[in-house]
Amino acid sequence: MNLALNRSIQKGGCQVLGLNRYGLQQWLKTVDTIVFGGDGVLWSHDKVLDNAAETFNALRAMGKKAFICTNNSVTSVDGICKFAQEMGFLVAKEEILSSGQTLAKFMKEKKFNKKCYVVGGQGIVDELKLVGIESLPLDHSSLQGFSMPDHIHSIFLDSNVGAVVVGADKDFNTIKLTKACCYLKNRDVMFVATNRDAALPAAAGRMVPSAGVMVAAIQAASQRMPFICGKPNPYMCIDLMRKGVIQPERTLIIGDTMSTDILLGYKCGFQTLLVGTGVNSYQDAMEAQSSKAPLLYQQIPDLYVPKLSNLLPFLSSRNR
Repeated sequence: MNLALNRSIQKGGCQVLGLNRYGLQQWLKTVDTIVFGGDGVLWSHDKVLDNAAETFNALRAMGKKAFICTNNSVTSVDGICKFAQEMGFLVAKEEILSSGQTLAKFMKEKKFNKKCYVVGGQGIVDELKLVGIESLPLDHSSLQGFSMPDHIHSIFLDSNVGAVVVGADKDFNTIKLTKACCYLKNRDVMFVATNRDAALPAAAGRMVPSAGVMVAAIQAASQRMPFICGKPNPYMCIDLMRKGVIQPERTLIIGDTMSTDILLGYKCGFQTLLVGTGVNSYQDAMEAQSSKAPLLYQQIPDLYVPKLSNLLPFLSSRNR
């Protein structure tokens, strides 16, 4: 087991963060900005993780810029910000980066001027509306009395739809899959998605399907490849880097998922810290490190700590 801060940090080395006050303080002097994952790093579903808000706020009090970067598209940025503030995180709306917001920005930059068929939550619809893009009402079609292929001709398709937009959808079903595929038969209709997270931990040993399941199903059935807007696409942070708000070499991303958070950090040139309170564990990182799978090295974190709050005892006000 490598203990970082007792020696130099090795990129992609998955060293366990050595928790001593002097070493941690010296390392944090190399960091101006911290990008935090949401679920699995700061909170778990609707509950704040142990001392996560206190740790987040202590790092901010040290003068670090802080952003919360989440693939949650079910909720709008306004909703995510309110949720975080209610749990005690000192964060502003402008410091929330969401996959739904990023998708809306992408559509606006493409000068999209038609309607969207959304497979996902209200958060996507709200973010699209904020940039002047109209969506069809969310589809709540019931499968009761519906059979394939007998009823396929009864599915109404709006000729003004120019994009199929996909995110996490707890009510995903055959009708939505069929409609999405029907729209995507037209090669002029865009296929855009928030993220590919396949599943999220709901409890110990329990996983729930996420947006990646819906995206994969529509991709397989339509034979179309989507553009993914959220993590690990650097597009999520590109505006902040272009404007000089964050300097990649002085930015740390703290995440729980190697295939999204850590890979995003690799692609952006950030330092990367994996926490063990969400999707991936230290063992996962060790297995990736010994794997010969192509490109998997990009998902290996520089550092590992069991949970974010492990940092808190070393961030007392006397030492900021």
